[in-house]
Amino acid sequence: MRNYKILILLTAFCLMGFGFWFAATGMTDDEHYSESYFEREDQHSTPFSEADNEGNETAGQIAALLLLIANLPVAVSILIKGINQYLPIGAGLKKILSNLNRIQKKYFMGFHYYLNLSILGIILWHWFASQCKSSFLPELGVIVMLISMILGFLIKFKLCPKFFRKSVYKIHTQPIVFISMFLVLTVGHLIVD
Repeated sequence: MRNYKILILLTAFCLMGFGFWFAATGMTDDEHYSESYFEREDQHSTPFSEADNEGNETAGQIAALLLLIANLPVAVSILIKGINQYLPIGAGLKKILSNLNRIQKKYFMGFHYYLNLSILGIILWHWFASQCKSSFLPELGVIVMLISMILGFLIKFKLCPKFFRKSVYKIHTQPIVFISMFLVLTVGHLIVD
């Protein structure tokens, strides 16, 4: 029964996120006309230069690719744990998957720890260089991402007190935080573009 509640909750959040996307495309145009919803020339505010926005797009694409690479070991680990827990597979295959998960964590979790921290500069450059007037969702997504990165930094280097560490770990590893961050960033960038 608990799995169905989680699935229903996840579906509701996805519908709310994508439902907002369909409603918000009409609100991006100040005049509410039926054309020019997806690209307006005056919607991007670039405080650093009045030049073309291509460099900012490149920074965003680099940040997205590096975030994918940095968080791939976590996604593989969650996938393997989910397969082991919810699919009816034999004990031998479960052991192989558990060993694979242990090995991939040993060799690839360093990417998650250090690449996420190094991406922070690119993310902030992209955020400051291409702020948008038509939607606050990318900014909200960056704030959630920064909070998640700071919490991960505190966990990895044990910079928070012991009594607080378990709560920080729970917040950082909460799937709903990741899903909401992903939806907010995706929907926000779809509205902007």
